[in-house]
Amino acid sequence: MNYLIVDDEPIAHTIIEDYAVSLNDLKLVGNCYNAIEAMNFLRKEKVDLIFLDIEMPKLKGLDFLRTLSHPPVVIITSAYSEFAVESYELEVCDYLLKPFSFERFLKAYTKVVKIKEQSLSKSKTIAEATNTSIFLKGDKETHHIQLDKIKYLESYGSYVKLYVQAEMLLIHESISHFESILPTHQFIRVHRSFMINIYAIKSIMGNQIKLDDATVPIGQSYKAIVKKRLF
Repeated sequence: MNYLIVDDEPIAHTIIEDYAVSLNDLKLVGNCYNAIEAMNFLRKEKVDLIFLDIEMPKLKGLDFLRTLSHPPVVIITSAYSEFAVESYELEVCDYLLKPFSFERFLKAYTKVVKIKEQSLSKSKTIAEATNTSIFLKGDKETHHIQLDKIKYLESYGSYVKLYVQAEMLLIHESISHFESILPTHQFIRVHRSFMINIYAIKSIMGNQIKLDDATVPIGQSYKAIVKKRLF
């Protein structure tokens, strides 16, 4: 697993590197001391995991994370506990409060491994999307869905509600996985719990997107992404 450290404190890099040496499948590929460096690094290199500080000059860690349309797995490393809720809204893997022990670091690493294992196993439950359609495995049957028939997706615990014309399908998957397989020119994540078909949009007013028979909220963390894509 290739990992990147983004932190303005050199001692933080040293501690993470020392802990990571004990784990054979972690490979350090870069050290960045602010978010701008990290943005440039990610354009050139493949990264599976980021250890990300929050309070940094030029651009805060969470603001940097919001600029990433498909971020790697992220573990926050911060001396400030008050950003934890906001961080989890951005679907970070874990939040390490400095100074953290090796045992706490190992617990976070275990979560990353679990996410990676789940990602590998997902090919057994959902087929990759083609240009025009997707095969989705339900509880009793596999559905062949035309992408242009999908209006929006809603996270529902460990399931996703897939609204296809007048029908709703309940799929045992995460909305993040759909975000990774559906074509980005047609679908956009607009909220922690919602993803929409761009072509199904009727109008946008304030923080709400109106579809034919539904209204979907725009999450605070997704406003910049929506504005960049749709305006």
